[in-house]
Amino acid sequence: MSITSLFHRRARWFVALAWLLLVLAVFAGLAVGIGSAIDAFYHPQHEWAGYDRALVHFLELTFWIGAAVAVGSSLALVLRWRIAASASVVVCWGGLVLGGTVYLNSVPKGPQYFDRYAGEMHFRIPWQYGPSGSDSPAPNGFYVSLCVDSLLATYDEACREGKQVSVYPPKLGFASEELSWQRRQNAMKQAGSRGGYEIYTYSIPAEGTRGELTLTYYRRANAEGQLLKWVTCYRTDSCERRTLMGGYVLVYNTTESAFSEWDATDQKLAALVDSWAVPSTTVNSP
Repeated sequence: MSITSLFHRRARWFVALAWLLLVLAVFAGLAVGIGSAIDAFYHPQHEWAGYDRALVHFLELTFWIGAAVAVGSSLALVLRWRIAASASVVVCWGGLVLGGTVYLNSVPKGPQYFDRYAGEMHFRIPWQYGPSGSDSPAPNGFYVSLCVDSLLATYDEACREGKQVSVYPPKLGFASEELSWQRRQNAMKQAGSRGGYEIYTYSIPAEGTRGELTLTYYRRANAEGQLLKWVTCYRTDSCERRTLMGGYVLVYNTTESAFSEWDATDQKLAALVDSWAVPSTTVNSP
């Protein structure tokens, strides 16, 4: 049986196949396309983010071409253009499969490093840390995601609980803390000292309750009054730590129970951040 004869005799089968493939394209768009779109949106630094975006575009194109083929082949069958109906299905879907394979296999991996800035300081950070923030010199900083204990990046398989670590220029890094200190200093209560930190507490009304929420501040400054370290604890298991490390301020979450490890964690994180600094802006932590 020749191909022409096959197309003529089995035209209805080919048209039915066109509609079946359209349904499968819809399911693929819902099952695969939505997930890929979400991954590309929330993980734009991932090395496969470009592939996810390309896959979404290809699935969209497949749906529209599939719909056009299903409707067009059905119309051709009604008009008794049986060979044209069958051929349109084979040619279009064959082209989609071959073209899609070539297109998706040609999508390169994304950048392996991203340039980020903390003020004028320039850093080049591996994509696995999901760096976000200023990509040019600016008053702002950037943040990465990693496992603080191991320093593994959030996209490393062995990192299970990645946390955000931010890097800011000194003026921005302590801006809100300095303002808070100036505005609340008279209302703060001295609560002693510990390990070189002055400890203060400040109570504010807790929303939706009749009680109060007590904030605990750990503050360390040099002889000139320059703020070096500042920790705000909302609860014993939830603290935000800011510490000046050379030319930038590190910001990350910690706990009061990890007090003895605070300074060591600072040094460990600073060593990692310094390893990303472009040589002309490398700083040595004190």
